[in-house]
Amino acid sequence: MKDKIGIIAVGQAGGNIGQLFEESGYSVLYLNTSQEDLDTLKNAKHKYHITGGEGCNKDRNKAKQLVIDDFDNIAEQIDEILKCEILFVVFAAGGGTGSGAGPMLMDLLLDGSSRFVGAVTVLPAQTESIKAQINAYECFSELVQIEASAAVFVIDNNNGEKMQLNPQFVNSFNGFVDIPEKYRSDRGNIDTAEVMESLKAHGMAVVMQYGNSNSKMADILSSLNKTIYAPLEPDKRIKYITGALDESVTDFSDLQKTVGIPVDIFRAYSGKDKAHLMLSGLSYPKTRLDVIHEYVSENKERIMNNLNAGTIRLDNDINFLSAPAAPVQPKTGKQQSRQEIMSRYLRK
Repeated sequence: MKDKIGIIAVGQAGGNIGQLFEESGYSVLYLNTSQEDLDTLKNAKHKYHITGGEGCNKDRNKAKQLVIDDFDNIAEQIDEILKCEILFVVFAAGGGTGSGAGPMLMDLLLDGSSRFVGAVTVLPAQTESIKAQINAYECFSELVQIEASAAVFVIDNNNGEKMQLNPQFVNSFNGFVDIPEKYRSDRGNIDTAEVMESLKAHGMAVVMQYGNSNSKMADILSSLNKTIYAPLEPDKRIKYITGALDESVTDFSDLQKTVGIPVDIFRAYSGKDKAHLMLSGLSYPKTRLDVIHEYVSENKERIMNNLNAGTIRLDNDINFLSAPAAPVQPKTGKQQSRQEIMSRYLRK
């Protein structure tokens, strides 16, 4: 299964998650505009520094331009290293390199290709900067327009410390991918094709694993509001329910009341081992994104005041012992030469 799935880890946050995937046996290509960030990825096999990049300091447009200028080389790296049926682009929605390049890279890779391309992205916690919130909202405004994308997993930093959320996600993803090899029963199985079908479903997806003592349907239902992901939308849109669950779980009607009625249910039996569940083809987390939009809007005036805090005008008549100084002209948007800048401060 892992040979069918390739990971493109973009930016610093993508790199952190990518390393967990690589340690789990997946092929990973790390892309970054910052060589310094790439240098922190110890034992990473395939790293590519995007030509001309010196980091993007949360500037999405800078990341986009760098990827556009270097896309031929990036695409060559992907084709050479990741010969996979489905690719997942991994990035932080609130950053610079990943946020700017992630959705565009997905779209470019899907163009004229038979490959499936999904995403693993991370929403910033509400305690993170306004810039991160704005980037995340703009990132998703692009991401939701990619109609041909495969599953998109949306980790939400509001739900815990990011260095703990990342391994929880990768462990759950691994457990799900391993279902065909690990759980076989004459009562029913999930095969590789069904796992891949779940991962290819367009829309948001969540994947979870449970200890045996928490794998009863009542425990699963109570956990849906306490996941590492962005909250599920109330519209109950869903395509697939896929899981290896305890034998006591024989009825999915309560789960369907909560998440909706899927096109299909793929079911295996986990016995006394951990249980695994994936919901795919869900709606994107508009409610969570609306919270980001509202937060940014409420703080817009305050942020604009902060940006203008250094702009003040002082009287220039204090030095009565010297000839009056020429008034300092305010800077315009036009770029000025060093001589022009200096001349503004010269006395007449």
